[in-house]
Amino acid sequence: MRIPIDFVAGSHGNYLETVCNQEFGIVKKEDHFKKNGTSHVKSPEYQKNKLFDADHWFEQRVNELSQYPVVVSIQFSQDDLLLLSSVSLLRAGDMNIDNNLLEEKTVTKLLNSYYQGTLMDIKKAYPFLDLSADDIPRNVLREYFKFGFKNPAINGYWKKQQQMIYGADQQILKFNFSSFYNTEQFTEELLYLSRQLGFNFVPNQEFYQTHKKFLSFNPFINHRQQCNELIAAITQQHNVDIPKLSLLQESYVNGCLENIYHKEMPFHQDQYFTSTQDVLYYLEHLAPNL
Repeated sequence: MRIPIDFVAGSHGNYLETVCNQEFGIVKKEDHFKKNGTSHVKSPEYQKNKLFDADHWFEQRVNELSQYPVVVSIQFSQDDLLLLSSVSLLRAGDMNIDNNLLEEKTVTKLLNSYYQGTLMDIKKAYPFLDLSADDIPRNVLREYFKFGFKNPAINGYWKKQQQMIYGADQQILKFNFSSFYNTEQFTEELLYLSRQLGFNFVPNQEFYQTHKKFLSFNPFINHRQQCNELIAAITQQHNVDIPKLSLLQESYVNGCLENIYHKEMPFHQDQYFTSTQDVLYYLEHLAPNL
């Protein structure tokens, strides 16, 4: 009998699997990290002996899932969507998709089982796109992803999480996605999980070093904070330079500003704003009302 770990692609199910199997004394310790930071390196011996089994159960193995009395479910909040979106593009299926370069060879990058639905949605939403082109302009992508941050209820990752439905007779142990990025919270979540399942977990220096290594692979940890500080500077009318933002950061900022000012952020904009003064001028003099 195994313990399923159910998760949306990119929310670190494989990392949680390897940590639980190793730290709870089920398998011997190995280095599971690939060069891009995913925990997808798993030896045949590990696969044979593991107890915790991470997969997109709610999508791919839902009939099997109902047979398990205990399920670990990684859950995220709407505040996590920017980070999750960025991580998922980079990590899911080892695709290594940098969202900040998504306008280059967009179709090639998204034409796979993970993102084909997203690609189809983009083409449907913007029928003027050249269907023979491999690139999709950055402004189109910025606009498309904006709506999922402006209204998180329609965000693709959020909608996937709503599909994670379990039986009334199953014990569901929720694991907070945000805890992966706070070592103290991550440790507390693992301690709770181990107690609920009857394992003895004693965090040691090796455990903390492994988690530090996990964190070092993620370049997006401070992206939401950076965006929120920028939005605060705009609303407080502080004139500051805008640093280079990732594509998804640009979408996030635009979605938030539209909610605050009820004005439409620009669609035909190749290069993003370079100062808050430029944003404020646009909002005051050029932006259409929503």
